Amino acid sequence: MSMRVEKRAWWMVAWLSVAGMVSVNSLVLTPFSVLLKPIGAEFGWSRTQTSSLVSIMALLSALILPGVGKLLDVYGTRRIVVPAAALVSGILVVMAFLPNIYVLWLAVLAVMGLAVASLSGMPVGRLGARWVDAKRGLATGIIGTGGAIGIAISPLLVGAITASAGWRTAFIALAIATLVIHLLPMAFIVRDPTPAEDRALGHHAHGQTNELPGLSIKECLRTRHLWVMLVSTAIIGCAVPGALIHLVAMLTDKGIEPAKAIAAVSFMAIATVAGRLVGGYLLDRVYAPLVAFVTFLLPVVGFVMLAVGPGAFPLVGAMFLGFAMGCESDILGYLSSRYLGMKSFGTVYGALIGMLAIGYSVGPMVYGAIFDTTGNYNLAFLIFGGALVIVSLSMITLGKYRYVPSIAVPGASEPAPEDEPKTQALLP
Repeated sequence: MSMRVEKRAWWMVAWLSVAGMVSVNSLVLTPFSVLLKPIGAEFGWSRTQTSSLVSIMALLSALILPGVGKLLDVYGTRRIVVPAAALVSGILVVMAFLPNIYVLWLAVLAVMGLAVASLSGMPVGRLGARWVDAKRGLATGIIGTGGAIGIAISPLLVGAITASAGWRTAFIALAIATLVIHLLPMAFIVRDPTPAEDRALGHHAHGQTNELPGLSIKECLRTRHLWVMLVSTAIIGCAVPGALIHLVAMLTDKGIEPAKAIAAVSFMAIATVAGRLVGGYLLDRVYAPLVAFVTFLLPVVGFVMLAVGPGAFPLVGAMFLGFAMGCESDILGYLSSRYLGMKSFGTVYGALIGMLAIGYSVGPMVYGAIFDTTGNYNLAFLIFGGALVIVSLSMITLGKYRYVPSIAVPGASEPAPEDEPKTQALLP
């Protein structure tokens, strides 16, 4: 690889980190954690009703994300992401003026779900994987750090604006941030590698083929790796983001002051930054399923602290959730690239993020319904904690990598059978 192309790759990673500060997490998930009680109180909605707004958005995102991944593979990033970012900004402005008509809120959030799918971690993760191979874990961690910083800033921004000017003004501020921080870099700076840059980056086998290494979609569907990752992703998406949506409400229910509860969301996001960086560092050096095994057990500890811990224990529990949330999408993207390759990465990663979005749609609603029924969240912690233990155990069954770092093609023009991979495993 030429030094010039390598330098350009890392500049792209840096700008992807900036653009990633504005994402579905920082625009919707963490703001709704802060706004759950204020919006519900103004309109007289239950927690199930208010959190269901996020659920409908996430469900529509889940349905469209695999298609977005395919479009990114075919048309590239700018043609898809830039119009979507402009639309998301417009919808946020509309939300600032919506009246107390619940069906109208559901309709607007449904449209938001279709638009915000292109502002998920999938487009920036896909581009990062295109630009960096040998240190892909580190690049993924750096890109994800931008998203984590956005999550850290967003609740503080939304909380401060809501306290001084009302929650409607907070949506205006989020619309402006979408245009300035996300749309501009994606429109004028960040791009896909050219074919010549792809070859310089080592994505083709010494110029012998113009195809990226990896499995076709049909081949992916015949592997157990894809199905393990899909099911695990849905469970993780229910458990952790669902808790995040209700986090401020959880903490204030325990007597913690609202300002401290909002700050706790930011501390959780700081832990997310740590999760991104530590996770990215480990993915390049440690067997990735082992990293996933440990990471996906951390929220279980967090649930215990949130459920029964007095004093500062719930705040520490929130940080465990944040650390795991920082790693989850990075781990999924890395596992996809190592077991299924880059040939259909956009489509596969879109499907994985789509399953994550399905979890986002179900999780908040389940947490809200359990609270409205029992008066607390303990049953939700028990259900999702048990499911996460199963997910963690499933990670260590994935076996050897098929596509190791810096290997363009796994040894032949056709992938090796699943039980006889042609590449050497990176076992712990």
